Amino acid sequence: MAIRRIGFTIGLVAGIALTLIVLDLWGRYLDRAISEAAQPRVLRPMRPTREVVFPDSSRNLPAAWLPEFSGQQHDAWRVRSLDGHEVTLGGFKGKVVFLNFWSTSCEPCIAEMPGMEGLLNSEKNEKVAFLAVTEEDENTVREFLKKHPLRMPVYLSSNKPPSGLLALGVPTTFILDTQGAAMLRHSGSVNWDDDNVRAYIQSLLK
Repeated sequence: MAIRRIGFTIGLVAGIALTLIVLDLWGRYLDRAISEAAQPRVLRPMRPTREVVFPDSSRNLPAAWLPEFSGQQHDAWRVRSLDGHEVTLGGFKGKVVFLNFWSTSCEPCIAEMPGMEGLLNSEKNEKVAFLAVTEEDENTVREFLKKHPLRMPVYLSSNKPPSGLLALGVPTTFILDTQGAAMLRHSGSVNWDDDNVRAYIQSLLK
């Protein structure tokens, strides 16, 4: 009888141990599968790099998706240009505002910049204002621009944007209509040098 009990106990312990091993292996498999399937910037947001590579084009990025947004106005929010001049969003009334939040260490941000430059070049005769806003310090931004000069005006933000313009991550882009209402929000990198984007901006100018 005692021998049976000992055998039963040994079998039970072995079964539990085997179950724990199987569960551990299954958990590792699921973690690896999720990591491979998910977007890297979602799992590892804002991973800094030693040196970003500035591409010649954004054509390999998907076309911009243009969902309608809240229409809320944020006239009082201030940003500062690199020459020290402060502006408010309300100061751009009468123009469509292309507002992009970015960072010098954000690879997706850098990837879409050629597309934004292309959009800026195609809209240079229209009433469209472009703002590339970063929360980084001025020296970091200036060092970046020495290596990668941009035509798109760069602004510094020392205060948090209003709740309607908060970006959970970068890049995030808003488009405001001529009355200063936020009409579009897009998170993630896309090719902004796109006819659909130009048509959307034209619709806001009319």
